[in-house]
Amino acid sequence: MNTVPAACGWNWVLTGFALFRKNPAMWAFLVFFYIMLMQLLGMIPVLGWVVATVLIPTFSASFMIVSRELDQDRRIGFALLFSGFRTNLPALLRQGSLYLASAFAILGLSALADGGALLQLLVLGERPPASALEDGSLAVAAALAGTLYLPVLASLWFAPALSAWRNLPALQAMFYSLFATFRNWRAFLAYGIALLLLGLICSLALFLLALLVRRLLGNKSEDAFLLVALPVMLTYVPILFASFYASYRDIFPQPVAETVAAADAQ
Repeated sequence: MNTVPAACGWNWVLTGFALFRKNPAMWAFLVFFYIMLMQLLGMIPVLGWVVATVLIPTFSASFMIVSRELDQDRRIGFALLFSGFRTNLPALLRQGSLYLASAFAILGLSALADGGALLQLLVLGERPPASALEDGSLAVAAALAGTLYLPVLASLWFAPALSAWRNLPALQAMFYSLFATFRNWRAFLAYGIALLLLGLICSLALFLLALLVRRLLGNKSEDAFLLVALPVMLTYVPILFASFYASYRDIFPQPVAETVAAADAQ
């Protein structure tokens, strides 16, 4: 486990962009299919949200594998989207279950601030009551949930890759991930700033494209807005996913034995 300088946080985003450029069409296709799959699961009341949450580490491992294949100049295909299901799946599902339990615990604590409005919004898709918006309780609950979510996010940042590639049990992988993340807080702070700047650039691009569409299509531009938003989203999200791999590669460098095993598996 390495402790890296703050500048690495910027480099993770740049590396993510470089990996995206190697095959932007396949990246966009994989991310689009993943988002559609999650949306379909989300249409199933409660159970769909539960299943989608549990599967997050498994798909995270899949996108790590996609990034590694590109980093090693190998071809990627649709089957890699489900490659996480073939790499220490029990540990990945346990991570997802722990993530789900943490999410419910956080939302349960946030309910003390807003009476459960945030929980109902995220789990059931119900619109929060006007009173929760007016008195600011929903904002307080969201701030509380966001603060409590940070250590959960840190524990799951590297955990899928550690279980998939180093065969670590779920809890051990999550502990190492939490420790590594806080040990490298300077790099992650720079990384967060870099992601914020990338988000602002994408938002500006979306705004300018929306203006162009509105000028070209006039009143019909409202329906075409989604077509403008889609390519921007399918650029930002793959760069984000690939940057996760870049952070793992720097902090958990691949052992020689692991490199040989990966080459032999090809």
